Amino acid sequence: MLLLANVFYWPLTMKRTALHISVSLAAISFLAPALQGAGGTVTEWGGGQTGFPAGLNSVTAISSSVDHSLALNTDGTVTAWGTDLDGDCEVPAGLSGVTAVASGDFFSLALLSNGAVGGWGADDQGQCAIPAGVNNVTMISAGHSHALAALANGTVMAWGWGAFGQTNVPSIVQNPKAIVAAGNHSMALLQNGTVVVWGVDDTGETSVPGGLTGVTAISGAKGYCLAVQNGTVTGWGAAPTIPPSLNNVVAVAAGLYHSLALTSSGTVVDWGANQDGEGAVPSGLSSVNAIAAGYAYSLALSGAGSIVSPVTLSNPTWNGNTFAVSFQSQNGVSYTLQYTRGFGPSSWTIVQTASGNGGSMTMTDSAASDPQRFYRVKSQ
Repeated sequence: MLLLANVFYWPLTMKRTALHISVSLAAISFLAPALQGAGGTVTEWGGGQTGFPAGLNSVTAISSSVDHSLALNTDGTVTAWGTDLDGDCEVPAGLSGVTAVASGDFFSLALLSNGAVGGWGADDQGQCAIPAGVNNVTMISAGHSHALAALANGTVMAWGWGAFGQTNVPSIVQNPKAIVAAGNHSMALLQNGTVVVWGVDDTGETSVPGGLTGVTAISGAKGYCLAVQNGTVTGWGAAPTIPPSLNNVVAVAAGLYHSLALTSSGTVVDWGANQDGEGAVPSGLSSVNAIAAGYAYSLALSGAGSIVSPVTLSNPTWNGNTFAVSFQSQNGVSYTLQYTRGFGPSSWTIVQTASGNGGSMTMTDSAASDPQRFYRVKSQ
């Protein structure tokens, strides 16, 4: 299932030679430290889950799967709920310092502030057996019985069930903007805005449409894939029919038989199956920051002063000592461009503050000269 990570960093690294010192844009990577301050509220609709927690209102990230969901709280702890068939909702005692979560089918993953990954729940295919070498992780995603992790060095590692090739990461996948472990296939959004899919191809999952470029967000579930391009949604495989008037989309979430889209105005659009109410977006739901879709239910995180999802950010550039990033903004929302040095820090420096206009906006740092500077865009 697609994990919408909470922080988007661009590390700038020094390249030293005998003749000169220059700063160049290195691999774009993702981290997701627990956010400081108040989190948001989770709304759930549809069916197929049990035990939705009351008072889930200090949350910074959400993830969903077939039968269970995860929420990352502002204090770095994890809340889980659902049917708990294989211990997937049994969060390990004392688990803290979590910076991102990913729920697969009957198993769960957590990314820690030190770049390590932990897993619990079903492990019949080794999906919770984190391989050696999975460290300095910046993004995680969990699928049916396999998992993906993007590392700070730009590589992507996969483990778990790989009978359809879903764990055979193509060599072209380096420094991805986003990764998705879907049903039995995997997806990556590359730096050039194209999408790579590998694994099972029963319904055309790996047949990426020709000419699909400039992609800013991806998601996938069993049998299909979704991508956001210029604010519109493209689907392939057995994707539910996309509403023709859907636009201004900044993020998507693929459920088993239904899909969600988050628009730049903070509203949610749902299409596909609605047998358990998963397609009935609650009236008045607004100021949404993140979405997730499961088997027959949907989740939305709203009201959080959150990090702009990495899949809504695009075109990071560096020229001289100036760093710039463009993203799709929400009208009236205040954004800050911030930086820090190193992984998992506790303090951030605000470079620029600007108000969103509902369209594309660019924020810049004209003094991007540090050897190692990590950026994020945060909404207030």
